[in-house]
Amino acid sequence: MSRFQGYVGISNFMGARFTASEAALTPVMNESAKRGLIYVDDGAVQRSLAGHIASATNMSFAKADITIDSVPTPTNVDRALTRLEAMARERGIAVGVANALPISIERIAVWAKAAESRGIVLVPISIVAAKPRPS
Repeated sequence: MSRFQGYVGISNFMGARFTASEAALTPVMNESAKRGLIYVDDGAVQRSLAGHIASATNMSFAKADITIDSVPTPTNVDRALTRLEAMARERGIAVGVANALPISIERIAVWAKAAESRGIVLVPISIVAAKPRPS
């Protein structure tokens, strides 16, 4: 992590066994928490201990509500964005994650351009992540 700059946090990707292992995940979370980073759980692993460990290490945490491009077709990405928007309206906030696929970037860009006119405000994940509570 010391080799590059400009990031606010870390996230899991294809780490089902890793995020379900307290022994494996805790040292990474501890080091990340010391650096003031956020952990973003992509929501793909039901057994993920990331939220629990983030709380124990006093680390800011966010969990995705939906993977926008789990089926990377224009129609499915658009449907996922519609579901994400509905979640945000219902709860006041929603988190979506996507891969850096050309179709995902294209469809999210189109959606984002019109989001404000529909009353949706896009914010950085650093605003969404739950802040650790002082002890």
